[in-house]
Amino acid sequence: MSLFDEFEGTTHQQWYDKIIKDLKGTPGDAGVIEKLIWKSTEGIEVQPFYTSENLKQNKSKDFNLNNNKAVWENRFVVNINTIEEANKKALYALSRGADAIQFVGNINSQNELNLLLKHIEVSIVGIHFYNSNPNKTHEFFSNYLLNNNIKLSDLNYAISFDCIGELLINGNWKVNEQADLEELAILTKSPLPIKTISVNGLSFNNAGATNVQELAYSFSQAVEYINYLTEKGLEIEDVAKKITLHFGIGSNYFFEIAKIRAAKILWKLILNEYGVIDIPININSTTTFTNFACFDQHNNILRTTTEAMSAIIGGANSISILPFDSAYGTSTEFSERIAINIQHILKEETFLGKVNDISKGAYYIESITDELVEKSLALFKEIEQKGGFLANIKNGLIQDAIQQVAQNEQQLFVDGKKTLLGVNKHQNKNNQEINKIETKSLTNNIQIKVLQQVRFSEKIEDTAVSAKI
Repeated sequence: MSLFDEFEGTTHQQWYDKIIKDLKGTPGDAGVIEKLIWKSTEGIEVQPFYTSENLKQNKSKDFNLNNNKAVWENRFVVNINTIEEANKKALYALSRGADAIQFVGNINSQNELNLLLKHIEVSIVGIHFYNSNPNKTHEFFSNYLLNNNIKLSDLNYAISFDCIGELLINGNWKVNEQADLEELAILTKSPLPIKTISVNGLSFNNAGATNVQELAYSFSQAVEYINYLTEKGLEIEDVAKKITLHFGIGSNYFFEIAKIRAAKILWKLILNEYGVIDIPININSTTTFTNFACFDQHNNILRTTTEAMSAIIGGANSISILPFDSAYGTSTEFSERIAINIQHILKEETFLGKVNDISKGAYYIESITDELVEKSLALFKEIEQKGGFLANIKNGLIQDAIQQVAQNEQQLFVDGKKTLLGVNKHQNKNNQEINKIETKSLTNNIQIKVLQQVRFSEKIEDTAVSAKI
C-alpha cells in the first residue's frame, strides 16, 4: 500500500470552492474565479489553478518528450567581424567554460578558416557555422580536418544555412531563389551526419512574434525546405535528420517551457504526416533581445537567467545567453563571462541537468503545452492553405501579422500595463544618454518586406533621455 493511499485527493471543485471562500465570495460565485483568469498574447486563457482533471482531454501528456537527463550545450555565439578577433573571442569563451562555439559570418578562404580555428581543439568542443557560403565553408573545414588527421565523424559539428530566413531578414536572396535553394540542396545531399538546415525562429521572436506565431511560422518554413528537398530527390528521413530549429526564449517563464515542449510534439505530428517516426528534432535556443534594456542593464542578467531555465526545463539541446550589455551593440569580457557562468550555475548548482523531463506531469505546463500545440497547428494549417511559408512572406502576410502583435505589445509597455523592471517601473532617475543599437529599416531595393527586430524598452528609454535634454 502506498503512503498516498491514506489521503484523499482534492478535486477540481474543492479547489474551486476553497478559492471562492478564501476570497470572501459567496458559494458558487463564478465571478470571483473569472477575475483571476488572464489572457496571454497568444489568446490562451490562463486559469487560476489547474488539477489532474485538466489533463483528462489533454493529448500532449501522452508524448514522451525528454526521456533522458537534461544535457545541453553551453553555446557561445561569435560574430565574425575579423578573423583574428573572432578567434580570440572563441578562445576566451572556451577558456571560461563554454563547450560549443557558433561562428556567424562568411569564411572566404582556407587560410581564414585555419586562422579562425587556431588553438581550438575541435575534437572536444562543438563547432557550428552559420553563414551564406556554407558549401565553401564545408570544403574548407573538411580540408582542415584532413590536414590535421581529425575524423569528421567524431565531431560535434554543424554548418547551417537558412536561405529563406536570410531573405526575410535582408529583403533579398543571396543570389536568387533558385540558386540559393540549390546551394542548400547540394549541402544537404552530403552523406555526412551533420546538421545543414537551420530554421531561424529566433528572428520571429526578436521581431515580437507570439509563441504561437514563432512555432507555426518555424514549422511552415521547415516544411517549405522539406518539400523542396524531397522534390529534388532526397529522402524525407535524410532531410529531417539535418534540420535544426532555433527558437528565442522570452520571459514568460512557463509559456517558454511549454513552447519547447510543444515544438517537439509539433515535429512528431508533422513528420507523421510524411510517414516518418522517431526522428527527434534538434532545438537551439537563444535568450530574446526584445526585452533587453539599456537602463539598469544588470536587470538583463535576471531576465536571461529565467529564460535559460525555461529552455533547460523545456528540453533545448543548446542554449546561448546574450551578454547583459548586448543592447549597446558590443559586449565586454565581463558581460560575456557572466553569460557563460549563468549556465554553469544552472547546470552544476541547481541540478537541472540531473533530472529526466522535469516538467512532465505539471498540470499547468501540460495544459499550456496542449493549447500551444493546438493554436500553432491551426495557424500552421492556415499558412499552408494560403500557399505555404515562402508565398506568405513574399506577399508580406507573415511580416504584417508579426508587426501588428509587436506594436500592440510595445504599447502595453508604454502604457505601463506590462512591466520591464528598471524601465517603466522603478526607473533609475540617474539614467544617462545611451549609445544603443540603432534599428535599421530596409525599404529600398528589396524583394520582400523585411522582418524588423524590436526592443520593447526603446521608446520608453528615448522618451526618458529626451526629457533630460
